Amino acid sequence: MQSTRVISVLMVAILASVVAIPVDVDIDISDQISASIEAVKNVGVFQAGSQNAAPNRLPGQDGKVGQQLIYTLGQRVAGDRLVSTKTDSKQWPTLQDVTLSLAYPQSGVGAVVTYVQVIVKQSSNLGKGYVVSGGIGQRFIHLMIEAYSTTYFNYSVQIFGL
Repeated sequence: MQSTRVISVLMVAILASVVAIPVDVDIDISDQISASIEAVKNVGVFQAGSQNAAPNRLPGQDGKVGQQLIYTLGQRVAGDRLVSTKTDSKQWPTLQDVTLSLAYPQSGVGAVVTYVQVIVKQSSNLGKGYVVSGGIGQRFIHLMIEAYSTTYFNYSVQIFGL
C-alpha cells in the first residue's frame, strides 16, 4: 500500500513538472521564410545573372537520389532548434529552367542560423544552390536554388538556429 502511494506521488510530481514547461505553440515557423518559384524565360541570362549575383555556391548536394537533390549548409549544434520551415511545389506542361529564392527571416530579426537543409524533387537531376547573402552564424540568409529542364519542382526547406 505504501509503495502505491509513493508511486502515485511521484507520477503527480512528474506530470506537474511536464505541465510547467513553457511551450511556444503559437509560433508558426512556416511564416518565417519568404519564397518564390519562377520559371525562367532566357536560360543564358538566367545562368549568367545567377552566377554573378550569387557567387557562394552551397557546399553540398549531399545526395542525388533519382530526381531528389539535397542541399545543406552548416551543421546542427547543441541547443539549436527548428526556427523555420517551408514547402511548396509547381508543375509545367513543358521543360522549364526554374529559380527558387528563399529568404529567412521574412521580416525583422531572425535566430542565429546554424544549419540549413533544402530538399528538392524535380524531373531532372540538374541544379545548383547558392548563398546570395547572410549565412551560417548570421541572423539572416538568402538562398537561390536553380533547377534545369524540369516539368515539376517541389521543395522543402528547414532552417535551424539559436
